[in-house]
Amino acid sequence: MNLKHIIKHPTTLTILVIAGVVVLSSIAGGVTGGIVAMRITPDSFTQQGFYIPTDSTTTSVVQSGTPQATSTAIRLVPIEVDTAATRVVPEPIFQRQSPVAVIYGHKKSGADVLLGDGDQIGKAVAVTSDGWFVTAPSVVEGWKTADLLLWQNGHAYRAEKALLDRATQLVFIKTSAKNLPSTPFADVYAAKTGLAAWLESSPNEYAPSAIVALRASTPVDPASSDKAVRRLVALGSVDESDIGSPVWDSKGSLIGIVDTFADGRLFLTPASNLAASLQSLISGTEIDHASLGVFALDRMLIRSTAADDTTPSRGAWIKEDKRTGRAIVKDSAAEKAGLKSGDVILRVDRDIMDGSSDLSDIILQYRPGSDVTLRVWRVDKEIDVPLKLGTQVTSEVIL
Repeated sequence: MNLKHIIKHPTTLTILVIAGVVVLSSIAGGVTGGIVAMRITPDSFTQQGFYIPTDSTTTSVVQSGTPQATSTAIRLVPIEVDTAATRVVPEPIFQRQSPVAVIYGHKKSGADVLLGDGDQIGKAVAVTSDGWFVTAPSVVEGWKTADLLLWQNGHAYRAEKALLDRATQLVFIKTSAKNLPSTPFADVYAAKTGLAAWLESSPNEYAPSAIVALRASTPVDPASSDKAVRRLVALGSVDESDIGSPVWDSKGSLIGIVDTFADGRLFLTPASNLAASLQSLISGTEIDHASLGVFALDRMLIRSTAADDTTPSRGAWIKEDKRTGRAIVKDSAAEKAGLKSGDVILRVDRDIMDGSSDLSDIILQYRPGSDVTLRVWRVDKEIDVPLKLGTQVTSEVIL
């Protein structure tokens, strides 16, 4: 094929130019590939990423004393992401009627009122079908019960009665509502951190979350066995009008009630703590709980540097409370049974004190007056201490 023929046929010229470019690119690519192959080893490739080795190495001495080279290579690894897991609301939550109510603060009057977002003071969750709701104390602080109005499923209900439970730090509100959706409670102490969760900050509005800690902080002072102090920590962001919102697990069970929030974290009052309170409330007109009457530290959370410390590494360690100056409450079940400061409660009946639950979490689950047996460590030996739990009335009417 001569030059005159190529000029007379432009299509042929175009094909030859393209072919030339392909050939030159192949040669350049081969040279570049050879250079890169010298820098990236064959086993450095993964399905979605690779690591880049560096020129530097360090030497470490193994037990035999023979120096061995240790790579300081930077490694990029594939990220496994289930794109649907954090976006799809689980069926048990999505298909039910929401038990969440919006609480408005508005002085009672004879005339009809119009309520806006500015009147919202918090959220509450229905816990019985006949009108009981639960919320956080800060929601109703400074408000009279008669000025609280709950909006649930398109209906407005005035608060008829409100009780603060000092043992769990939750507020129970009674309304005239009927046929409310039931709310199952999750046993969060049997769970692990990383538990998938869903924040419902408004009725039928959900945000994915996760439980990142089963305890908000490590206590440094002894806590009462008769008052729940544990707070769970979940991921999430809310504002003041969302206090009292529920956090659900993937099966639609209540994990906890939002008590406070800070820096993208939610602090929850565990739902399992309110079960005993609710049972007591339904049975009578006030809330009472079992009482042991000690102040204790969770030994699993305390580190001692004393070389001669023989205290067990787990259990509820009875210690003096700085505010009261006592480790054992006067005339309590603990005092009557002979418990002493320095004792470590290892077990309450079958509940082992292994750090998964506080002592108060366990005691508050018992009915007042229950007979229990404590397994106690005292001065390097273990003993069984039988006792009858006392009774404490923990409810306070909010006027």
